[in-house]
Amino acid sequence: MSGGSRLPLVVSALATVAGVAVFAGFGAAGGDGENRAQAAAAAPSATASAVAWRPKRGLPLTEPQQLRSRGGVLKVDLTARRGRIVVSGSPVTAQPFNGQFVGPTLVVRPGDTIRATIHNGTRAQTNIHYHGLHVSPKGLSDNVFRTFEPGRTVKSVVVLPNDHEPGTFWYHVHFHGLSEGQLMGGLSGLIVVEGLKDLLPQELRDVPEQQLAIRNLQLVRPDTVATLGSEVSPPVESPRLINGLLRPKLTLRSGETQLWRLANIGPDIFYDIALDGHTLAVIAEDGSPVWEVERRTRLLLPPGKRFDVLVQGGKPGRYKIRAFRYEGFAPLPTVELAELTVTGPAAEPTLRIPETLPTKTVRLDNAKIARRRTFVFSFGTGRTFTALINGEVFDPERIGITPKLGTVEEWTLINRSDEDHPFHIHVNDFQVMSVDGKPYRARGLQDVVTIRKDGGRVVVRNSYQDYAGHFVFHCHILGHEDAGMMQTIQVLGPGDRPSPPPMAGMHHPRGHEGH
Repeated sequence: MSGGSRLPLVVSALATVAGVAVFAGFGAAGGDGENRAQAAAAAPSATASAVAWRPKRGLPLTEPQQLRSRGGVLKVDLTARRGRIVVSGSPVTAQPFNGQFVGPTLVVRPGDTIRATIHNGTRAQTNIHYHGLHVSPKGLSDNVFRTFEPGRTVKSVVVLPNDHEPGTFWYHVHFHGLSEGQLMGGLSGLIVVEGLKDLLPQELRDVPEQQLAIRNLQLVRPDTVATLGSEVSPPVESPRLINGLLRPKLTLRSGETQLWRLANIGPDIFYDIALDGHTLAVIAEDGSPVWEVERRTRLLLPPGKRFDVLVQGGKPGRYKIRAFRYEGFAPLPTVELAELTVTGPAAEPTLRIPETLPTKTVRLDNAKIARRRTFVFSFGTGRTFTALINGEVFDPERIGITPKLGTVEEWTLINRSDEDHPFHIHVNDFQVMSVDGKPYRARGLQDVVTIRKDGGRVVVRNSYQDYAGHFVFHCHILGHEDAGMMQTIQVLGPGDRPSPPPMAGMHHPRGHEGH
């Protein structure tokens, strides 16, 4: 059975609450004695009389809480805790940051420092990853080899370089073996590095913005969001939300131009997105401004993917934002994600969308290749589901990939499984060179690319700049990552030698649930 088809392990009953499918399965994660008792005392009890989640449809689109840097520093407190929260107008038990199903958006500028105080009020170990940021992977920075113990408060300090690219990024938990369930419970949010509109023509620099954080919500009981990987079943239909809202409504004047920041911040499923009657002009992909602006009618957002797009209002009327059925992984039915009302009278767009942007990112077409490597993504054949890269499950102490700082490598990524895999690498973006044997016209760099199932092949070029140290690459279907589809890489600076991550002994859970 393939990785996305874990239904027999997850679902023990099926119910319908207000027209939304919900699922009963296993209970909450265990913990050690005192922490387990504290968490149980803090969490609402689940009883047969619990009030089911009954979301309101069609609420106005609102953005997550916005936290902005001041004087070059963003100080933020993030508390991960199980509790009763409101999602789309109805209470539900979840385990999010700061009591909101979509965490606060961190708004910074190049050169800023993020100083985060993170309180782990959950029953399990966890940590944090700043997805897509080009920052140090060491120490208190974007270091996924750290362990945040239950009941502890830790510091995270991330310094953005002065020349960091502007765009949309996100943060989420990344503790191997537990990431899928913890992310489903609500532990993720957006990061916006400002400056993208500064690359646009003067007349477009003040256009309104909309943040659209897309993710699903899977219930283990009628009133409780899943927080364990064993409770999550991607092939089963579940409510798909924008900013934690079910089918919200947003407006646009005919002829008006807006910047939309689209991000898939969920753990597993793909979104094949379209806006009826409109095109989406891509100006950044995965937080990297594009060399060439491309107008698209459909955008595929695998887990972790982001697009910054310009949208111009068409004729007055109502239009649906839809997620179409996607066959590569967990083929769910086409659904309406939101409704856009374009108000009149009809007007032609007064602002002209550019064809190119003055981005600083460097193309890698003619780069000198220091080394070529091949990575094969597959599933294990044993009774326990495992997901493999080059036939091996993740081991943080196995360091077989040691590129040198300042070099470029070319990787061939091959998918030998029956499900698509969104490949993601930390710290450095890559350029896609070919897909399934055909040259690929890259319009910019990216940090997520889909390797198609049943023999798909993608060639990418990685440029290792600025930061030495240990980090990881993996499939961003987090059920696959938790099951082993991840490897450690160590970029070697001058005088460095291959070595395990400094905290590897603290970050070595075995098995899918990590218990």
